[in-house]
Amino acid sequence: PKFGGRRAELAKLRAALTTPMRIAAIDGMPGSGKTTLAIHFAHAIVRDYPDGQLYVNLRGFDPSGLAVEPSTALLGFLTALGVPGDQVPSDVAAQSALYRTHLAGKRMLIVLDNARDAEQVLPLLPGSATCLVIMTSRNRLVSLVATESARPFTLDPVPADDAREI
Repeated sequence: PKFGGRRAELAKLRAALTTPMRIAAIDGMPGSGKTTLAIHFAHAIVRDYPDGQLYVNLRGFDPSGLAVEPSTALLGFLTALGVPGDQVPSDVAAQSALYRTHLAGKRMLIVLDNARDAEQVLPLLPGSATCLVIMTSRNRLVSLVATESARPFTLDPVPADDAREI
């Protein structure tokens, strides 16, 4: 309810949904509103993903330097999907495969917030084209554009009119 501005960016995200889009990669400088935009957009389209939603703050730029490892994020996702902890493999590749199996054919919305780099994100991407990933990062993860067909959305500083509205 306290979201303001960024109408042009929301319109671009919504327009991108009219074509097959599996990954929306939002990048921008610190404090530009990436997370706020991603969460607001996710709430606006949540009805289109009736099988569930997953969120993780990957803390890619946490001042402590302790970003969330893909295995930790996968454990959280698998647990949320109902996989008992003792059935979660210890190997990241096996965890990722199990995660993709559980998402196959489902319409899930996944928010990967504050991603450090492509290596942190790759194991967390579903294999199903029926899922949508909304990802934020301070970095432009161009390798995901090339290898995973991610759609890049760069946030510039907030325009003056939007700043007044906010």
